[in-house]
Amino acid sequence: MKAEQNSSLQLITRYLDRESENGFDGVVLVKIAGNDPMIKSFGYSNKEQLIPNSQETLFDIGSITKQFTGAAILKLEMDGKLSVNDSIGKYLPSLAADKRMITFHQLLTHTSGLPTDFGSDAEVITRDVLLKRLNETPLLTPPGTIYHYSHAGYNLLGLLIEEISGTDYENFLQLNLFKPARMKYTGYRLPDWNSTVIAHGYRFCNDWGSPMDAGWLEDGPSWNRRASGGMLSTVIDLYAWHEALLGNDILDATAKSKYYFPPNPVKIDDVQSSGYGWRIIKTTRQTTVIAHNGWNGRFYSDFMRYLDEKVTIILLSNKYRRGNQSIPYEIAKCIFWKNYQPQLAGSLTQCLDSLPNNRLGKLGGRFLTLLANGAEKDFKDFTTKCISSRMMEKFGNDTLVNNLRDLQKRTGPLKIRQIMITDNQQMNIEVFQLNNNKEAFIQIFFDKNEDYKIRGFRFDSADEKN
Repeated sequence: MKAEQNSSLQLITRYLDRESENGFDGVVLVKIAGNDPMIKSFGYSNKEQLIPNSQETLFDIGSITKQFTGAAILKLEMDGKLSVNDSIGKYLPSLAADKRMITFHQLLTHTSGLPTDFGSDAEVITRDVLLKRLNETPLLTPPGTIYHYSHAGYNLLGLLIEEISGTDYENFLQLNLFKPARMKYTGYRLPDWNSTVIAHGYRFCNDWGSPMDAGWLEDGPSWNRRASGGMLSTVIDLYAWHEALLGNDILDATAKSKYYFPPNPVKIDDVQSSGYGWRIIKTTRQTTVIAHNGWNGRFYSDFMRYLDEKVTIILLSNKYRRGNQSIPYEIAKCIFWKNYQPQLAGSLTQCLDSLPNNRLGKLGGRFLTLLANGAEKDFKDFTTKCISSRMMEKFGNDTLVNNLRDLQKRTGPLKIRQIMITDNQQMNIEVFQLNNNKEAFIQIFFDKNEDYKIRGFRFDSADEKN
């Protein structure tokens, strides 16, 4: 058995090395029963300063934050401060009438009827604004009827934790969850961030800075994400949290049973149900995975706990890349599937200052030239020679010509700022519109099965968004 485990870890190491060569940046922890945790780090937490990712690097873990909010509610229940079956109006009497009868259980299982959000990630709102928007926003469905994933519901839980405990959300988590679990570097503002490295988030070729650079208040993230996301942590701390949950010091056996398998279970789909901040997944082996991921367009995280089989997989990445979400499942297959050969999941993004001298570059150049000064005959020639047959069949030549003419009117001549090519199937071109000097963005999709002819295109202008 030990030899099989070592073989699996060697296979995983080779696979992760390939993903790194194909653009993966981040840290991965894999724990198999009988072995010490294997931790592998790739890429940079800060490319400009050439600071490498490591097991001490802090990442924005996104919606993995929700499991801490769920545990905090259960901790308050253990202390006799609430029952998960209570209506929240008991603790927030200022709530609008249609919200007062929502229960903690419904908020925790995404069945409250609240919408996904009360605002965007970029918008910074206070606790009072959150409460105001909550009261003004109608419910999507009656409470307790439909599963609808809701960040807003967990933000409200954070507000309730403050009301009931008499302390702020992060401080309650530090005292009752993180310190007992020996988690030194998890939180919003309270840990000593000066002794750590906070990863910058990268999307395509752009550095978006650290999570604290935008969308944060002095004491933590905007209340659009507080208690639902935005927590900073390391793979070491998350593994410490996993180990703490194996015992009963933080949550007792009764609380943990509700945590993973709440009464009146809520099904998400045929194989998933909702825990309190977790997704409970049934495997094809009829074992259970306690899991959740997090994503904000730059950072991606996944936390998978195969409790029956004593396997834990934690992935934290600070670079957007299509396929990151598949990596933990490929790792799991290396462990559980005999003779499995992992499939490269990620898509490599190449960053350029000008169009490459290849098939994609030439097609992209013809597309931009058409938008700049294409005449009637140029449009028909372009659709005949450069558009994939599937797109022609779906829309027809006349419609495509008309769409391209309309696009020409919207864009005018363009100057390239940066080009990003993902997996040789998608070209993202950041441009300036020369007629108004506004930033714009063009996406061109290529069909690799048809000599990389164009199978789709999209245009976004700063003017049109505002």
